[in-house]
Amino acid sequence: MPKLAKERSQENRRRIEAAALQLFTTQGFHGTNNRGIADKLGVSTGTIYTYFPSKESIFLSLARRYRSQMKERLQAVVDDLDEPLSRQGLRTLAEAVKAAMYEEPEYFLMLLSDVVEFRNQHFREVFRDLPGRFREEMGPALEGVTRQPGWRGEDPSFVLASMYVYFFTYFLMERHMQGEQHLGLPDDQATDRFIDLISYGLWRTPESRVRTRKTAKESVRERHALRQSERDRVGYLRFLSGRLLNLPADLPTANGRNGSGRHTAHRPLLFFPEMPRERIDESQLQVEAAALDLFTTQGFHGTNMRDIAEKAGVSQGAIYTYYPSKEAIFEGLVRSYRRSMRIYLERVFRVMQDPFSEGDLYLFASAMRSMVYDDAEYWLLMYIDVIEFKNQHFLKIFHDIPEQFRRLLGPYVQKVRKRPGWCGQDPALAMAMIYFYFHTYFVIERVMHGNRHLGVADDEAVDRFVAILLHGLWSPAPAPSSAGKVKSSH
Repeated sequence: MPKLAKERSQENRRRIEAAALQLFTTQGFHGTNNRGIADKLGVSTGTIYTYFPSKESIFLSLARRYRSQMKERLQAVVDDLDEPLSRQGLRTLAEAVKAAMYEEPEYFLMLLSDVVEFRNQHFREVFRDLPGRFREEMGPALEGVTRQPGWRGEDPSFVLASMYVYFFTYFLMERHMQGEQHLGLPDDQATDRFIDLISYGLWRTPESRVRTRKTAKESVRERHALRQSERDRVGYLRFLSGRLLNLPADLPTANGRNGSGRHTAHRPLLFFPEMPRERIDESQLQVEAAALDLFTTQGFHGTNMRDIAEKAGVSQGAIYTYYPSKEAIFEGLVRSYRRSMRIYLERVFRVMQDPFSEGDLYLFASAMRSMVYDDAEYWLLMYIDVIEFKNQHFLKIFHDIPEQFRRLLGPYVQKVRKRPGWCGQDPALAMAMIYFYFHTYFVIERVMHGNRHLGVADDEAVDRFVAILLHGLWSPAPAPSSAGKVKSSH
């Protein structure tokens, strides 16, 4: 092909990809068709097929390009981290994630679309064994961390990977979920507070606040029993928090087994629609369930009323008996989940007697795991809202999150401030950051199909998180008044 013709062909492909990208990241993959792409470009549909055999091939080409760019960005960050777990090194990491999120926002919307409509098939590689990749790229620097005076942390590659994905979530919320200082602080201050928390822990004298690691892991049997107890409690809280009016005969217990000996699945928190007890309508339940399944597999714009009616086994006219529009169904589902999740969190905090203790941090992690693993639809609805509605339905839940936790913690906020050894952080802010630290891990594992993205199983990851949160990475910890004055070696 002559050079000029080749350049023209490449330019036409880029124009098609740009038009498709705009549509994919505003109405989802299934909500976009080649006719829409052609109309946006002012060309015929046949022109699209000249360069791409299908809509899927355009998506694949875009995903391949963005994966490559993110790999290059991560490599550039790694090259700049001489002291990866120093305060400055972690700030550099945060700034790099922020730059990627703000300079190439479409990449992250593509990723969310892939999560909803392809179960993250095209971007799963982004989260594959992050600690292993950090070790591969900067092994000597990470090994050097463990030899520095005062290091008391976990595997440095694990910590660095967990910080990387935390910053990913933080800036995703700020940029795409209209967070607008969702932690109540400007980005640089919010970043510094989290680095302080991870570096020095919740307690300046942690030995007085928690059991030793040896006692905390006395035996596999005891740890398994403890986790089973935590999950049983969480399962009961889930049951109390759902909108269940009666217990159906086939509803499994939180960790029960069915007759085949296989684990039964959890019911989602969403179960009955919001209606008076005397007006329970099975057809409405079927409509909601059908819409939820379709929205969370092919997006909002990719679903129509005919699809919902067919899946629910009702007529289209029957749907309009309950909902005036498709958007009203979406809004109803969001409203139901938000209400149930709010009640669920309130109940979790009600049973925690000492939220920043080791035992309650484990309970909170178990509650977060259930919130994500057993109600993945909630997070998928949120991603759909981000892509197709600019997060208008979930916007309020990201408003000043520490204040929301301040209400949940109640009098405990002032009590913990007065305790000897408290780190000096605002307890409500600390709780919000812990929430997102756990949330990030479980969302990537379950919703984004991370497959041990931090290199270990869930229970081991939680053990490490709790140890980091309680003890911090460095000791002896500085006094709160000098938290910003850290030796360069750290």
